[in-house]
Amino acid sequence: MTGYNRALRKFVSPEFITGDGAREFAGRYSLNFNLKKVLFVTDPNIEKCSWLSHVIDSITDNGVEYEVFSSVTENPSVDEVMEGADVFSTTGCDGIIAAGGGSVLDCAKGIGIVAENGGHISGYIGLDLIKNPMPPLICVPSTAGSSADVSQYAVISDRSRRTKRLIVSKSLVPDVSLLDPVPLSTLPREVAVNSAMDALIHAIEGYCSNGSSPVTDTFGLNSVEMIIRNMSPGYWKDPERSFGIMIASLYAGLCFSNAGLGLIHSMSHALGGLTGMNHGYSSFLVAREVLEFNMDAHLVKYRTIALKFGIDCKEKRYENSELPGLINEKIMDIFGYEERPGLADVGILEDDVPELVQRTMEDPCIATNPRLPVAEDIKKMYLDLL
Repeated sequence: MTGYNRALRKFVSPEFITGDGAREFAGRYSLNFNLKKVLFVTDPNIEKCSWLSHVIDSITDNGVEYEVFSSVTENPSVDEVMEGADVFSTTGCDGIIAAGGGSVLDCAKGIGIVAENGGHISGYIGLDLIKNPMPPLICVPSTAGSSADVSQYAVISDRSRRTKRLIVSKSLVPDVSLLDPVPLSTLPREVAVNSAMDALIHAIEGYCSNGSSPVTDTFGLNSVEMIIRNMSPGYWKDPERSFGIMIASLYAGLCFSNAGLGLIHSMSHALGGLTGMNHGYSSFLVAREVLEFNMDAHLVKYRTIALKFGIDCKEKRYENSELPGLINEKIMDIFGYEERPGLADVGILEDDVPELVQRTMEDPCIATNPRLPVAEDIKKMYLDLL
């Protein structure tokens, strides 16, 4: 007996090209989509990178015009999306090329939503609220972690309300992802490490999600294996390791985009909205407590993950209750984190907990957590994390 999950599932994915020089296909795909003028979405840091010129050259060499929108910051805001959508419309663009990390790619998705559907981006927060498909979207990811280049998710911040909200729709799956490891070589250390952490959490949560399937399980588990094998100090400077992490991020994205995520992401979104902290790092801060909460709900899968980390639990050498702590130690060792601070160390007060609990409960990712929590469960986790 195989034990396969035979429940009905769907699987969506963009076209993608992998390997050195993939970024140089941006212009050719613009031509394939018969685009006349594209909005080139990026950020000020990416604009300084030498590899970006190859993307620009590929656009102009194929006779396509472009307009640059680079007013994108970490955790892109509703205001940035609306500004970009205005530039798209007023300059006569008919497609989007996005080059950057998850923030740039999510902002580009938001711009595409408004460009074809009108209104304000806040009106599309939630599940399947997008009626008209986006303009063609070509992604050149500069980090290996967010998987926004292959997923049906976008996270948009409202800084006036200090929230990070999720948009989920099949319409958000980009048309093409150009997965080139060269851009990773220009990453700052903190961004590179936290991006890879984001990929790992995506893989673990997607693999253990209650919306998983044999297809997503294959991608999720392979992603975990590849991150463990390739993660090392300075991985982004090593062409082989950086490509391995990039493919692992691709696998993680194909997994979670179709299987869903879980409580780690719901808590991370709540923390990120309140503090503005990096998403990969906030996910790491809460992961151990969520693993402890979930462990008995999906024990076989969590033990499989532990084995991938080299934790010998085949013969029940370790009690189930020990596994979250052991996995956390392995993660810290692999990623070079010297300590895991409490939430108080990153500015969270006990008075913030009720608001964090409410935001966590409202986040769509919680729906596919293997064990559905109630508010008191989440409150206890936040208080323990202080």
